[in-house]
Amino acid sequence: MATNNDKIQFRGEVEKEATQIVDQMRLGGINISELARQGLREKLREALSDEEKIKLHQRYEQGELSDDVADVLLGDAIDEIERERKAFEEAAELDTTDMLQE
Repeated sequence: MATNNDKIQFRGEVEKEATQIVDQMRLGGINISELARQGLREKLREALSDEEKIKLHQRYEQGELSDDVADVLLGDAIDEIERERKAFEEAAELDTTDMLQE
């Protein structure tokens, strides 16, 4: 299992060369670490299925995931899931006794 001190490493010779080229083109360069963080966040979110997002949101609601980790994994989906859950709960509470066909 990964710990907080583990480094994320991969062989990225082509990616490194590409970032160096862009870094040289820009006055002041680019923040490669920030680009890597943003890219990893995007790919983690893309890799999650809707079912996994719901499970992660449940873990977040139960306090098993920190706000920061939930934000990395779910981002804006946190608000979307909460809106959908609230709408579902409100719909479940509606009195439907007058809506039955005879």
